[in-house]
Amino acid sequence: MADLIKPARSEWAPPAGRLLLAAGFWLAWLAWLRPLTLPDEGRYAGVAWDMLRSGSHAVPLLDGMPYFHKPPLYYWLTELSFSVFGVHAWAARVPSLLAAWGGACGLYVFVRRHRGAATASLTLLILCTLPFFYGGAQFANLDMLVAGLITLCVLAAVEAALRAGRGEPQRGMAMAAAALAALAVLAKGLIGLVLPGAILLVWLAWERRWRGLAALVRPSALLTFLAIAAPWFVLMQIRYPGFYDYFFVYQHFQRFAAGGFNNAQSWWFYLPVLAGLSLPWSLWAGGMFRRAFWAEGPARALRRLAAVWFGVVVLFFSMPHSKLIGYVLPALAPLAYLLAEVILAAGRGQDDAQTPRLARLSAGVAGAICVIAVAVAANQGRGSAAPLAQVVREQARPQDTFVSLHAYPFDLALYTRAPRPTWVVDDWLNPEVPVRDNWRKELYDAAKFDPVTGEEVLVSAAQFYARLCAAPEGARFWIWGNHADGEVYTPLQGVKPVVASVRHAMWRVEADAALRRRVCAGTPTAG
Repeated sequence: MADLIKPARSEWAPPAGRLLLAAGFWLAWLAWLRPLTLPDEGRYAGVAWDMLRSGSHAVPLLDGMPYFHKPPLYYWLTELSFSVFGVHAWAARVPSLLAAWGGACGLYVFVRRHRGAATASLTLLILCTLPFFYGGAQFANLDMLVAGLITLCVLAAVEAALRAGRGEPQRGMAMAAAALAALAVLAKGLIGLVLPGAILLVWLAWERRWRGLAALVRPSALLTFLAIAAPWFVLMQIRYPGFYDYFFVYQHFQRFAAGGFNNAQSWWFYLPVLAGLSLPWSLWAGGMFRRAFWAEGPARALRRLAAVWFGVVVLFFSMPHSKLIGYVLPALAPLAYLLAEVILAAGRGQDDAQTPRLARLSAGVAGAICVIAVAVAANQGRGSAAPLAQVVREQARPQDTFVSLHAYPFDLALYTRAPRPTWVVDDWLNPEVPVRDNWRKELYDAAKFDPVTGEEVLVSAAQFYARLCAAPEGARFWIWGNHADGEVYTPLQGVKPVVASVRHAMWRVEADAALRRRVCAGTPTAG
């Protein structure tokens, strides 16, 4: 296709292998520095640990109960990472790191093929030093995983469409795109199909590449998608009737369309987020608004693709009331490409000899922001259980029971290597529990899929006291709570915490005569 002819080779084109290895090292080298951030990193890494310790490899578990907020791909990869590298915070980030690196490598290869080594190298440099992308690569949740898979899916599908337009074989690439879309669905649900599908449909229609559309919906591609994406969902519905309604209707459509969920933001929320978290590179974005940037030429088709890609992602996630920053990570790959095109176009201008120097300055400042942000985050534990859990882990026994008072520290079981689910003491009959979008509702919903385990781990204060009174002599309980709980809960009165932080403490309570005199002689009043 004439619109995708490569430009002449630039003098700045480092060897591809070394550049991609350097990008991978850059993305990963500080991933070990900070503990898991709560709630997201602790939640998702904790689910993977729960699956690993229990051997429940098909069913995601939250405190021993089925957790169907999200599909299982991140958990599977994290289980594998824990098995290979050990149970560490950085091991929980390996899926995000691989997804970020894979998406960046795929973008580099695609741009190098169609726009040349200089554009590809600059695109990779920009993408990997965007503070938003760098942070997402080192964050243990589902957002970067699905972003990387969507990036690779779109690139494979576009490659298949371009080959179809030239009359070249495209079946393998189309099937690869379908497989990547299926993995994206297993990473985060229907957006793994909806977003790439919308991006490709709009771009193919705009470019009138109908042969490409036909190549992507061929039967072999559709069968590949179904063979990878469908089995887990079918299995979960068979094992847990009501799964489809909860996962698709409630977690997808109702959360997208309805209000009342956490993180409600205005429709324009992602515009300042993308601009601010992409500094200083986003300062170059003004060049995209020049008419000449979109004029007929060898880059126009791919610039249009990037514009559609960026616009669809931002528009899609701007529609629901609930918005989280990480949702728009799939928009960063096309943004990096557009910024690279702007910078190279400016550098070719006769009046702008400062462009190379400014680009190097942008890269240096962006890299510094990435490193400083990680260093700051490493000193902001946000209530992580890691410091307390390290002490407890050295003293705990395999038969000990962990208890949490009016809270669920998502990372406690992982850091302590707790052998069984934690008892969570709270007022589970409170009518607010099923309607408020927080950790209590997550546990409450999980218990509906496994009521037996739910009765075991979700307990009231009175039930907790009764269990302590019935415990065999010598049984030990590790209790997580706030400092004030030492005076409120009778079992803790007069007991010094084993370890404490600014906000939290952990007590060790042993079933003995002293505990029974303190707790069992009268009527429990705490909670």
